[in-house]
Amino acid sequence: MYLIQKRISLNVLSNDFTSSKVVSSKNHFIYFKGYLGDGGLKARTIVVEEDYVSKDFLQDYASYYAFCFEKYPKFCNRVHFFSNEFDLETFQGIITENESRNEEFWSKYLGFVVVKPIPTKFIGYTVLKTYESGMAFESRNFWGVREYEIHLFGNKVRIASLAFQEQDSVLAACATTAIWSMLNKASIDFHTVLKSPSQITKDADNVSPDGSRLFPNKGLNLLQICQAIFNSGLVSEVKQADYQVRDIHGNILRNCITGLYMKKILNAYSPVGIPLIFVISVPNNGGYGLHAIAVSGFKQSAPKLIPPTTDVSWLASNIEKFYAHDDQWGPFARIDFLNDFEIETPWTTFASGKPPTYVTNIVVPIYPKVRISYEDIEVIVLGLDTILTLFFNGNIVADLVWNIQIDYSENFKNGLKTSNLDRDEILSRLINSMPKYLWIASCYIADFKVIEFTFDATNVNNGMFGEDVICYLEPEIRDKLHEFLEGNHELLKSLFKHAATESYYDFISSQLKNPTSIA
Repeated sequence: MYLIQKRISLNVLSNDFTSSKVVSSKNHFIYFKGYLGDGGLKARTIVVEEDYVSKDFLQDYASYYAFCFEKYPKFCNRVHFFSNEFDLETFQGIITENESRNEEFWSKYLGFVVVKPIPTKFIGYTVLKTYESGMAFESRNFWGVREYEIHLFGNKVRIASLAFQEQDSVLAACATTAIWSMLNKASIDFHTVLKSPSQITKDADNVSPDGSRLFPNKGLNLLQICQAIFNSGLVSEVKQADYQVRDIHGNILRNCITGLYMKKILNAYSPVGIPLIFVISVPNNGGYGLHAIAVSGFKQSAPKLIPPTTDVSWLASNIEKFYAHDDQWGPFARIDFLNDFEIETPWTTFASGKPPTYVTNIVVPIYPKVRISYEDIEVIVLGLDTILTLFFNGNIVADLVWNIQIDYSENFKNGLKTSNLDRDEILSRLINSMPKYLWIASCYIADFKVIEFTFDATNVNNGMFGEDVICYLEPEIRDKLHEFLEGNHELLKSLFKHAATESYYDFISSQLKNPTSIA
């Protein structure tokens, strides 16, 4: 059976165990009204599909609810959203025809929310379009999404999204749900396994953080988060706090991650496409509590012309906000930077006095073959920035701006085809064997790419893992840069704070002298 109505209301989310009054008090109802309302995806019609079999809920049902004395049903409701208006007769006519004849109708499909037949924690498997599909174009980059094929009354609809669900405090806490959302994207690679929240919780450890049983679950600590990620086929890089918030007497109030560091990490790992896990400290009942969210995108402004400065400039600084699955609110929640170390989340927006949110750790799930971290590259780039700044000696119209990202080598090669390198240089790199993962450090003056350095991301961090140097400067300027390096060898090599300082210096100099070309 199915029902059609014109707006999101309490009755479409309630069930026999959760009243409309409880629904109205939930953060999710507040969030979905905004996300699907006129300020978001502009939903105009809702279709409620009854007696829906949710595979994800069935796994948890078999693990826990089937053994309860209470007779919890195993069937759910699935609530579908559309940005166009139609009535029952029109909808019946549409679903009985081939979807290819009604492409315009199905292009208005916004996604669905599964309503589980359990008390309070009823928001199940949810797939909704991102802001990009429902609002005017902005520079949003949802790198942590994938394509979902949705079967609806004999029709197939495809949308780009990232699956979301509310934490079930019986079987999974916020960290488990954040990992589950992350694995929904990572699992499209056959090396990674998508597991149910209950299985992720089991993978985390044999007992909960306080030594008691896992179910009902009270949450995962940082070590357990990493263990669960490892058991799914990935490894974790844990980014620690780089800032201390102090009171007026100098006492440390909390350790947190600065906005600039967040932006650099988001930008650096986004090309791989695996959502990041942010551990955040959120305002809670007058105090603060730890929470985990899955970050899958960000909004970035156009690059600005930066006057020459003694500080290192980063392209990642243009990130204005990011988007995260917060299981206590909803998918793609907008998170803004308030200042150098505070962020604004829905927890901030709806708390009394609007106290800020802090990021305490970032967990970067990454493929095991990647052994070189962002920090290993940044320390080399800091030396490169000083060398190039000395070379240009103020004779440039704007500051050097750096962009550090990890990417697949096939994506890097594909990007070379549209570069302004000559044909032989492009061809030589296309036919050259490269590691699967590359760190790429690009240097810009305004919007002109000056030089690009690539590094083998699968190597060991105490060696010389440089792969290539691509110079976009005119040949005579490139030659002068090489002469500058050769003439100031002893002075400049110490600028690389790395175990393989000498090797890096010689590598860069030799690559500038003998650009890669066809033999």
